[in-house]
Amino acid sequence: MKILSISSIPLLPHLGSGRTRLHWTKGLKELGHEVDVLEPKNFELFPSIHKAKKYKLAIGILFKVKKLLKNKTYDVIEFYGDEYWLMLKWVKKSKYKLPLLVAHADGVELHDMDKAQIFWDKKKGIKKWLFDNTHYHFARRTFSLADYLVCGCNDDLQYMISRKYFSIQNAACIAPGIEDSFHAISFQTEKKNIISFVGSWIGRKGISIIPLVINEVLKKNKKFFFHIFGTRTSGESIIQNFDASIRERVIVFDKMSLEELQKNILNSSIFFMPTYSEGFGLSVAEAMSCGCAVVTTPTGIGKELINTKEAFICDFDDVQHMVSSINFLIDNSNKREQLAYNGWSRAKEYVWQTEVKKLETTYLNWHSNRVL
Repeated sequence: MKILSISSIPLLPHLGSGRTRLHWTKGLKELGHEVDVLEPKNFELFPSIHKAKKYKLAIGILFKVKKLLKNKTYDVIEFYGDEYWLMLKWVKKSKYKLPLLVAHADGVELHDMDKAQIFWDKKKGIKKWLFDNTHYHFARRTFSLADYLVCGCNDDLQYMISRKYFSIQNAACIAPGIEDSFHAISFQTEKKNIISFVGSWIGRKGISIIPLVINEVLKKNKKFFFHIFGTRTSGESIIQNFDASIRERVIVFDKMSLEELQKNILNSSIFFMPTYSEGFGLSVAEAMSCGCAVVTTPTGIGKELINTKEAFICDFDDVQHMVSSINFLIDNSNKREQLAYNGWSRAKEYVWQTEVKKLETTYLNWHSNRVL
């Protein structure tokens, strides 16, 4: 197949979404498909101007795709993000052969926006009206104009099907894989007294909840530490959110390589991720593959894990349940090791080669079954 893959964010391998998208396109190429890849540096208008970014991207994508389709045909146009309403509308009305138009979401933006309004970014009054009639409206247009959907978790899949954006025949849940280096890790029970978190220090990740939980846990468990990775935020500003009595046991690490991150997570007994919204949750799967007992929430992979067997799943904002879950794992090493082992075994399912093959099969089936 000839595939055009478009990403509305830079394809940077040190960022979760960038790394995931690079794996999909690389895997499809290795299976023999011709894949052209576009990212903002190829189409963004006036990149030095930081206002109206979504609109600049949407117009830039339209111009770029128009130019490409003059000289080349594609079997599939897959796109990551929600800035494609202009391009999709034009492609559907153009004289060119219509390719499969696939929204490949590593996190369905509409679902994320709905959760934001409930949990971490509640808009009111004129701000909400403006948001609903701009960002939210154009995201709805993008998904309404797409013909097919691929997403990374069943939570997103059911959200889109229940709202009739896609039929069950035109939507698929295909999880990303985790790096091969994580699969090479054998299960080990020797751990240090460390609870870890990996992720950007943003509202979506539950950063308002983390200090409330960790304050209580570390006050009770004087020998435990809390390690924070991948925040891209000043460590000092993060530490100030915790009680003064425990701050010396809260450590924010600078940017590190994937290999260094693996070594650090391997030392951790418990992985804590109170996130509100994930398209999958790579950091959770990677922590499981490192033999950590996971405490998380019912979103992304967290909604698909078996509670109390593969992870402890706590409701959003349920501080006391999170505290009691972590304390239980600290006090009960046998249960912690069993939970960690089950999670480690589950993480073995997420192999890139297997998941890319699923994506290829899905695209081929849609292409062969399509009624023009």
